[in-house]
Amino acid sequence: MVVLAWIFGLIVAIAIIAILVAFLNRFYRKSTRDIALVRTGFGGQRIVLSGGCLVLPFLHKVEEIGMGTMRVEVRRTAEKSLIAADRIRVDVELEFYVRVQPSVDGVATAAQAIGARGLNPTGIRSLFEGRFIDALQAVAAVHTMDELHEKRGEFVGKVGAQLRQNLSNNGLLLDSASLTRLDQAPFGALDENNAFNAVGMRKLSEIISANRKKRTEIEAEADIAVRQTNLEASKRRLKLQQAEEEAQIEQRLEIERMKASSDAETAKARETSMVASENARIEREKQTRMQEVQKQREIRDTEIDAQLASELRKADSAIRLAGKHAEEARSQAQAELARAEVVVAQEHVQTERERAVAERSREIALKREQESGEVAASKAESDASVLIRRAQSEAQATRTRADAERLRMLAESEGSKALIAAENSRSDSLMRLQLERHRLDKMPEIVATMMKPVEKIDSIRIHQVSGLGTGVGGNGGASDSTKPPVNQVLDSIMGMALQLPALKSIGDAIGVDFSSAIKTVEGEPKEKRDG
Repeated sequence: MVVLAWIFGLIVAIAIIAILVAFLNRFYRKSTRDIALVRTGFGGQRIVLSGGCLVLPFLHKVEEIGMGTMRVEVRRTAEKSLIAADRIRVDVELEFYVRVQPSVDGVATAAQAIGARGLNPTGIRSLFEGRFIDALQAVAAVHTMDELHEKRGEFVGKVGAQLRQNLSNNGLLLDSASLTRLDQAPFGALDENNAFNAVGMRKLSEIISANRKKRTEIEAEADIAVRQTNLEASKRRLKLQQAEEEAQIEQRLEIERMKASSDAETAKARETSMVASENARIEREKQTRMQEVQKQREIRDTEIDAQLASELRKADSAIRLAGKHAEEARSQAQAELARAEVVVAQEHVQTERERAVAERSREIALKREQESGEVAASKAESDASVLIRRAQSEAQATRTRADAERLRMLAESEGSKALIAAENSRSDSLMRLQLERHRLDKMPEIVATMMKPVEKIDSIRIHQVSGLGTGVGGNGGASDSTKPPVNQVLDSIMGMALQLPALKSIGDAIGVDFSSAIKTVEGEPKEKRDG
């Protein structure tokens, strides 16, 4: 029984403990490090910062108050930007770090003033934004834009000082404030009709213009300094290049002097070897030429004897042919006179050509003679005897030819005398007959020459032929009545053929077209022209 009592008591104790745990788990609320509890209702208001409290249904109501730091961001840009003391609008962005005061009064005040639902960044910003903006504008109004930029910490401190008391009255604590952005408001967002904006824009224009001018001056001075530096560097670089070029030129000159010295020694050695080789060659040629001269001496002796006999035979034949040549000479006399001028011109051209060739040959020969001087000396000795014999043979042949020529000329003179006597003894009628015959022989050539201008004439029409057997020509003047009628007609035609091209040339020279006038005359009726 005792055991059962103990067991029953233990079970009851366990049940009571379980019920107590379940009750506490359901109705006991605990605070945390970042959440405070505000219990209202039965027993009055109770603030729980650490520990916990019972919250019974229908008797209590609990609100959780966040104790963590909240970041509240405030932006004032564009047309909502701050107006500084110099009337220049400034864009600013600040971050405020706010939390509930860690005290019973602070939590109670925050819970009463803001409420649990408003204790968040959005709620605080919407609730205190006006106060934030008022503090920002109040501080910015007594500082210029440059002061705000240069004294950012002071600006933030003044804004925080103005906000701390106000936030403290609402149970909040301003931990810190940060100025994340501060810049001039853009011109496009400003209304120039606004008095504040107008003053600020004027000052901005003055500052920008002055700074732009200053920047331009600085850039110009910097550009001048850079160019001056570049100029000095270019000068130094050019001096270095000049020194390098001078060193290279000096080196090339030294190399050229060494090459010239080496080439001179090489040329000297080559010249020495060439002289030795040339002396050996000349010696060989000398021996060869002496052998050839000996052979040619024997051959020339034989040739001289043969030429002497041949010349004697030719002289006899020339004497026999002299008589026939006399008649031939008379027939060729006139032809030779005509060819004489052509021959003289050809000889003149040939003389000039031969003079140029001789001048060039003389220069070549002088060089060759210098090389073959010694050979020519030995050859001259060997040719001396041959030339003596040849001169004797040629003298004898010349005497023979002179006798033959004298006999030929005597025969020709006798033939010329006979021809002249025969021509002097001819009658006048025979001379006229020969003259007409000569004219007839030359007539085809003359007519062909005269008809060349006629080839350019399309047609010739004879509209009037007068003077056939009469004393009046077709042109109204006197004609030669001694000429036959046919000759007169031919003379008229030839005159027209010669005059028509000349008349056209004169018309072209003076700018008058005679061809149309000639065609007009040719086209008129015969009766009108006769009239």
